[in-house]
Amino acid sequence: MSTSKRVIKNTAYLYMRTIASLLLGVFTTRILLQGLGESDFGLYNVVGGSIAMLGFLSASLSSATQRFLNVAEGEGDFNKVRLYFNNSIIIHWALAGIMVAIFIIAGFFFFNGILNIPDGKYVDAIVVYGCLLVSTVFSITVVPYEAEINAHENMLFFLIVGIIDVILKFSIALAVLYFNTDKLIFYAVLMAAESFLIRYLHQIYCQRKYEECRSLSTRESFDRTTIRQMTSFAGWNMVNIATGMISLFGMNIVVNHYFGTNVNAAMGIATQLSGVMMGLSANMIKAVTPVIMKSEGGNRHDKMLQYTYTSCKFSYLIFSVCCIPVLFFIHPILKLWLTEVPQWTDIFCIVLIIATLIDQMTVVLYQSIMAGGDIKFYNIFRSVTNILPLVVSVLMFQYGNFPPYWALINWGIYKCLIGGAVNLYFSNKKLHLNLHYFIKGVFSPSILSSLAIAIVCMAICLINLNWLLAFIASFIASLPIYWLIALDNSERKQFLSIIHIRFRLCH
Repeated sequence: MSTSKRVIKNTAYLYMRTIASLLLGVFTTRILLQGLGESDFGLYNVVGGSIAMLGFLSASLSSATQRFLNVAEGEGDFNKVRLYFNNSIIIHWALAGIMVAIFIIAGFFFFNGILNIPDGKYVDAIVVYGCLLVSTVFSITVVPYEAEINAHENMLFFLIVGIIDVILKFSIALAVLYFNTDKLIFYAVLMAAESFLIRYLHQIYCQRKYEECRSLSTRESFDRTTIRQMTSFAGWNMVNIATGMISLFGMNIVVNHYFGTNVNAAMGIATQLSGVMMGLSANMIKAVTPVIMKSEGGNRHDKMLQYTYTSCKFSYLIFSVCCIPVLFFIHPILKLWLTEVPQWTDIFCIVLIIATLIDQMTVVLYQSIMAGGDIKFYNIFRSVTNILPLVVSVLMFQYGNFPPYWALINWGIYKCLIGGAVNLYFSNKKLHLNLHYFIKGVFSPSILSSLAIAIVCMAICLINLNWLLAFIASFIASLPIYWLIALDNSERKQFLSIIHIRFRLCH
């Protein structure tokens, strides 16, 4: 199967997963908000954000594991694949133990002055923290198996497990709704159990499917050079990921400290809505990342750059397909979704969606820079752009009378806009990415099509239509704009070729 067809097939599997997540996720959040209440829902988000903020070690090692396995696959060296996988297992179990110690120590600070916990909820917050800590251990130790499945580009498994995941979470939300006492604790315990099940599904599948996952022996597999190589790469990557997580999840703590848990509920909803829509482009990125990594590992640098240009463009376009119409109809969408919409939710959603849209233009460049391997100074510069919004927000809220949405505005300016410029600079310097081609072939058609769609949406809003009909009309009207403005002739021909092949297969 050709690379483009493989990417399309894998992206289709991931889209099915996203659709299932979206359909059930909408109702799951609504049921949870109803079952837990606004304050407990916000409390769970802020405590969860505290743990996720400290999960940068796992995320950095996840990226490193993914990179080494994909490059080894591109080189076609099975022994190296097995070596990297087995040592990544050792690294992640060691990391799980370290993280438990870090979280226990951090808990003393979180529950003694940092978190703004409502009266009577202190014990509940500690139990939730403990359950989330258990979930974190499972999420750390599943990483090598996820990386192995991704390296083999087996997105069908991610589809199946993703559907199981959302069904379980929906079932948990229903159980919480009809549980009479200690709803927050009950929810946290069930979520920990769910993460345990998902983690072992990955392990069992990999051990049965892939030979390199079957013969794990800590003593025989342990290799200091490999571990040093992987942890060194992860160490520099950790600087970037750590500050990125602190920037996003730290905003939850900053907002909680200055405005309370009710505003955290609004921020949690905005983050979830943006995340669901970002899943559309994230699916394509997940499918194309192994291709980028393997191309670089197989010394096909020109191919890697071509995949990078195309992926940057389509990452932006796929996200903008939904997000631009959503921006114009955000209030009725939230009203339909939640019924009772917490204060600030509308503006939080608008700001975060715009910031994420900006980020999508250059987000794939991160994968390409990781594939190249020269990441030291890139991660140092990105760490600065990541941490600036948090610092600026604290100063603004401490010494000025700024509303809470400025936390997300700062995040968009420094992390997404300036951070994207850093991505472009290092891609040009380290990978010889052609900036002129990027501006002409990626940036210009993407921005022009977005502006045209925004004008069309504004015109439709002026017509006295039911908001749902207006939203659908805006979405349909955007499709020919993408076709005429965003895509070039070769992309149109390739798209028609894919449709033609699919049509022949169906008949």
